[in-house]
Amino acid sequence: MARTISLYDGATAKGRVIRQGEIIQMVMDGSGAFVCSAQDFMVAQKWAQAKTASTNLLTDRGRFIEKIEVLIARPNSVISTRGSSRPLTMMAKQMRQAGYDLSEWVLPHDVKEALKTPIDLPRPKSEPAEPEPPPSPPEPPVQHGPVVRPLKLV
Repeated sequence: MARTISLYDGATAKGRVIRQGEIIQMVMDGSGAFVCSAQDFMVAQKWAQAKTASTNLLTDRGRFIEKIEVLIARPNSVISTRGSSRPLTMMAKQMRQAGYDLSEWVLPHDVKEALKTPIDLPRPKSEPAEPEPPPSPPEPPVQHGPVVRPLKLV
């Protein structure tokens, strides 16, 4: 009896899945590459592992990739970048943080513009002014009036 192959195994055949923190890059030999969030990928992976693969690699990849809602693709890939601007911007920031060169990926214009604004950059903490010196101890009270000196006995 022949062993059945899951849709996930069929879709990732002749390809590599690379996890880098909270993002996953899938490089498909001859078909390009894409990056998606680890959470989206795991949902699609669990779904695809429960399905049986067909004999067509491209069909299996298409069915698997359909389940990923937000992804950023490379130019000349068989798939294109998809998702709304806010999740794409967050993913692009994660990619930049992981060391990806964003010029090598297909990003919508509004995402590129959002990445240019330094709104999310951490603000430098203002250096505190010199600390105030501790208060000096109180001076002894000054006596006014005649000075009384003790008598010396000789």
